[in-house]
Order: sequence, then structure tokens, then C-alpha cells
Amino acid sequence: MTAPIHERDDEDLVRAALEGGAAVEPCLGELYRRHRGRVTAWCVRVCGNRDEAADLVQEVFLRVQERLATFRFESRFTTWLYLVTRSVAINRGISERRRRGLSLDDESIAEPVADETPIDERLATAELGENLRQAIAQTLEPTEAKVLYLHYVDGLTLPAIGELLGLTNKSGAKAYIVGAKRKLRRHFAGEGS
Repeated sequence: MTAPIHERDDEDLVRAALEGGAAVEPCLGELYRRHRGRVTAWCVRVCGNRDEAADLVQEVFLRVQERLATFRFESRFTTWLYLVTRSVAINRGISERRRRGLSLDDESIAEPVADETPIDERLATAELGENLRQAIAQTLEPTEAKVLYLHYVDGLTLPAIGELLGLTNKSGAKAYIVGAKRKLRRHFAGEGS
């Protein structure tokens, strides 16, 4: 006898949905119920606006429904869901910029519309961010930089990053973060002397 939907793991729900029939809608509904909050958080982080994020969430789950057959069961469903979310968000950003006639290289896109922070504080923050970006580019290996970005910017857990990047080392993503922090500390300590 099959367990009730709410007791089945994500991958089992995907398998059942892929078999078709009457199970499709309840299985997709359960996946939506379980992961809507996580996807919403990712979308809010990307666009900074809850209303836009709600639209993105709907797009993400429509894409999940359309592309479910591409899930290969080589990673956890949440890892695949994150990639779908990121793809939808990136595509939406590109479409919006094209619609507004802005260049993809236009740095003003990231500027908030009404920021009441004093200009000197914004400049100091921007300079600090640029210094950090340069230090990461000059000091870290590509995988270290990617792990830092996925963890601290995208908010992925260390196990999810390990799975996403196919890290086979037992300590996985944590080892990359520890090493990256050490290198960045050395880099900035050397600048101060």
C-alpha cells in the first residue's frame, strides 16, 4: 500500500506525477505546498519585491509542471527546483531589461529607486562591495567563489551546494568556505600592512 501523499518524499511524488493519471495533480499540489515558501524566499531575494516574487513563484511552478520529466533523480528535487527558480528569475530579468530597453551591462539597474541612505554611506558600501568582488576574483579559485556566492548570496545550505556542484569530499562545501574565508582574511590583512 502506498503511503499518503503528505508522508511521501519529494522524489517519490515526482515519480508518481510522471506516471500520469489521477496522481499528477495531488502530487504536484503537495510539491507546491511543501516548497512554495522556499521558492518565494529565493524569488524575493532576487527581485526584492514581494508582488514580483509572487508572479515569479507562479512561473516557477508552471515551469516545474512543464519540465518535470527533465528531473533525472541524480540530485534532490530541491536542488533541481532551485535551478529552475534561478533560470526563471534570470530569464525574467533579461526580458524586463529588454522590455525597458536597458543594457544587461547597465549597473544602474541594481540601484534602488528611493534609497534614503546618505550618499557617503552608499559610496562606502559600494566601495567595500567592489573591493570584496575584486578580492574574490583575485584570490579565490572558481569553485570557492561559486560556493561563497551560492551560500551567502543565494542562501543555499551547505549540503545543497555540495549536491548541486557534485562535491565528493566528505566535508563538501564547508571546506571551500573555510578555505575561501582564510584566503580573503590573508588578502585583506596584507592590504592593511
